[in-house]
Amino acid sequence: MKYIAFLFLLIIQSSYSFSQTKIKYTVSAEAHALMCPFLSPQFMALLGKNGAEEVYKDDQLQVHFYTSMDKKLSNERIFQLVDQIGYDPKLFKITQVEE
Repeated sequence: MKYIAFLFLLIIQSSYSFSQTKIKYTVSAEAHALMCPFLSPQFMALLGKNGAEEVYKDDQLQVHFYTSMDKKLSNERIFQLVDQIGYDPKLFKITQVEE
């Protein structure tokens, strides 16, 4: 009976982890700011240190990444990271979509 209860708990826990919603972020900037070969990799690394997963930059010079709901990054926090790296936050736009 203990094994059945244990198996049941494992199934519930695994289904919960698979059903967790992720948030997809897209960060874009005016004036091709994310083209910089020095600052944009630093920005992407800093996002990773702040809980971002699957961080990449596409051909349109937009940075994309995901977080889980419990590690959600606010726009304010992302703008702080932008400023910390040395970019002008006024040039940046952030979109968030739950998936």
